[in-house]
Amino acid sequence: MTSHTPSDEGISAMVDILRMSGLHLNPSQRSELDGLIAHGLIERIAVSGASEPARYAVTPKGHQMLGERGVGVNES
Repeated sequence: MTSHTPSDEGISAMVDILRMSGLHLNPSQRSELDGLIAHGLIERIAVSGASEPARYAVTPKGHQMLGERGVGVNES
């Protein structure tokens, strides 16, 4: 298992990122982003314009952690 296990809100944020690139994260999920990034579970994707909202992706390490927890895209 990976060295960091996110909170339930962090898992919820990761699932939302899988579904919608993190475009509709709620404030609680957004508060988890720095920790998820710091632990290598998600990454910020470069956007083409300054007016575009930030997008995120789950890293291979994040996919592994979600798989180990039995979390699928249809869960949150």
